Amino acid sequence: MSLSLPNIILFIYLLLTRRAQVHVKASSNEDLSIHTSNSVNIPRVLVYTNTDGFRHDSIPTAISVLAGREVRWGVGFDFTEDKSLFTDEHLKKYDALMFISVTGEALDEQGEQTFHRYMQSGGNFVGVHASTCALYNSTVYNATIGSQFEWHPVIQDATFIRTNETHPAVALVPDTWRFAEEVYYFTSDPRDNGATVVLTVDESSYNSKLAKRYVSSSGTPHPIAWYIDPPSSAQPLQKGVIKGGRSFYTALGHSNETWQNETFINHVLSGLTWALDGASTKAYGVGIVGSEEPRPSISSNTDAPTSTPTHPGHALQATSGVMRTLSSGITGIVICFVLGFLVEYYVIL
Repeated sequence: MSLSLPNIILFIYLLLTRRAQVHVKASSNEDLSIHTSNSVNIPRVLVYTNTDGFRHDSIPTAISVLAGREVRWGVGFDFTEDKSLFTDEHLKKYDALMFISVTGEALDEQGEQTFHRYMQSGGNFVGVHASTCALYNSTVYNATIGSQFEWHPVIQDATFIRTNETHPAVALVPDTWRFAEEVYYFTSDPRDNGATVVLTVDESSYNSKLAKRYVSSSGTPHPIAWYIDPPSSAQPLQKGVIKGGRSFYTALGHSNETWQNETFINHVLSGLTWALDGASTKAYGVGIVGSEEPRPSISSNTDAPTSTPTHPGHALQATSGVMRTLSSGITGIVICFVLGFLVEYYVIL
């Protein structure tokens, strides 16, 4: 091809057309979900990672991931392994407790009683992965988390299936989601504890000789993530509490790789914000536990994009990303239109 003016124009036209197509594809895959709530204060979450048994090496990664997303999700996190902090005075500052791969007898008797009173006070709970391996003898904890771990095959690729399209925890999860993770089997069906399952696993999608001859107590379809609204452990409510909190659990979260997977991270944090949005704590102006730290006022800078109450940073990022994509896309379309005219004039005519 000679470097004549018509050929140069044609080359630029095709290049920009391809660029515009890439922008359209990128915008269609971007996380555009903007979550709103009536939260008046910044919800505060106590993340508990105490282990009295097997300890996952992904716990530090989980802590780092959550700490790095406080602003984006509009949630404050405190991290501890100290069981002595489970006192009424300390827990009353938190809108939710988040147990990440907690194992064994991670609470003493006093801590379990405090945990129960916290749930009766409108507090919320989120459990991740091995947290079903904790406090096997506690009926309160079992009622809160939904079930308890029994066993799992060797970690391998498995196909997870979304069973609810509208719940925030799975809204951005593919209908079928295949990746390497431990598949947990449970001692009971969480649905018997009032749970609604939002994510299951296809038991034919992974290899396990034991699973093929094992009669599971987990229930069908095989549950992986669920919510309870409210768990029975919230009853009876403490004086001054108008409603019980919420519980969310996901069995995913074994490896460092999982905690670096954006689909998984969104799954966990959306489950957390769903629990918070039950509006049973002080972050929402009600209840007797929760954060009383007011949200900062929006800057008067007219160049600053607007944000949502619950996820100011998340909304800011999504909104500005869309505007950048649209702006760049429109510019490309205008240029392509002009070049298209020139191509028609010089090349076709």
